[in-house]
This record gives sequence, C-alpha cells and structure tokens, in this order.
Amino acid sequence: MMDELNDKYLKNLLKDSKVEMPFLDFEEKMMLRVKNEAQGKRIISKNMGLSWFFFFMGSVFGLGVSVTIPLLQLEWAGIDLQNLKYPLMLVVLFIIIWQLDEMLRLTLRQRKQKRLQ
Repeated sequence: MMDELNDKYLKNLLKDSKVEMPFLDFEEKMMLRVKNEAQGKRIISKNMGLSWFFFFMGSVFGLGVSVTIPLLQLEWAGIDLQNLKYPLMLVVLFIIIWQLDEMLRLTLRQRKQKRLQ
C-alpha cells in the first residue's frame, strides 16, 4: 500500500518536472552556439602566436624609425628632425610598453582559460 502511494507520488513529481523545449529547433540552435564558441576559442588561441610576431615586428620597426629619422639631416615643416628625436622615442617607447602589457594580459588570460577547461 505504501509502495503504491510512493509510486503515484513519484509519477506526479516526474510529470510535473517534465521540461518542454521553448522552440522546436532550440536544441539545434544551442548545439550550434556551443560549436561556434568552441571554434572561436580555437581561432583565438591559434592567432596568439601571430599576434606576438606582429607585435615584435612593429616594435622593431618603431624603434628603427625612431633611431633612423634623426640621423637624416632633414627638415620637415621648418623643424629640424634632431629636435624630434627624444619626443618621438618617448612616444614609441610608451606605445611598445602599453602594447606589451596588453599582449601579456591577453596571453595570461588565454592560458588561464585553457587550464580551466
């Protein structure tokens, strides 16, 4: 008698807990979203090496321009380029340090996310 009562109670609980999909293609859309997210993570991870390569290429180019331009005996808009040497180097150095900080943060965040998965 008690078992029948428990069975009826359990059946009612299971019937009430049945979840219906909000849309017919809900499951397909959700799986596609999960697949796209996983693919996006792989693309970001794959492009990190390329990002570091272009960061170093840009840094070398910026430093090269900063050093080379003042060596040329040229004037631009009535200003001797020797006078622009230090402000130009300061701007390039600031940009390099700023971008290095951002690249390090992005790389560390990517590695942390990989470890959590």
